[in-house]
Amino acid sequence: MGHLLSRPAPEWLPAAIAMVPSSFRLMSAGTCESCGRDDATDLARVHRVYVTPEAWDTEGKIEKLDEVETWCFACRTHYPHEELAEG
Repeated sequence: MGHLLSRPAPEWLPAAIAMVPSSFRLMSAGTCESCGRDDATDLARVHRVYVTPEAWDTEGKIEKLDEVETWCFACRTHYPHEELAEG
């Protein structure tokens, strides 16, 4: 039976087709504007928030940017932000 494996596959077999895509970039849902992940399916529109903690010689400060960004779930769980209301 080993002699059958030494022949190349016929052209009509799917495994021999050279046009099989190696990536599925068209299926990508979107790109996170915070980390750059390009296969995120859980994106949300947010305002980035910068938080400066209070210290003995300076007041604390929270600065919300006006720019709207699209962030993935991981970035939303790690970084300060304000989600936009759906609608």
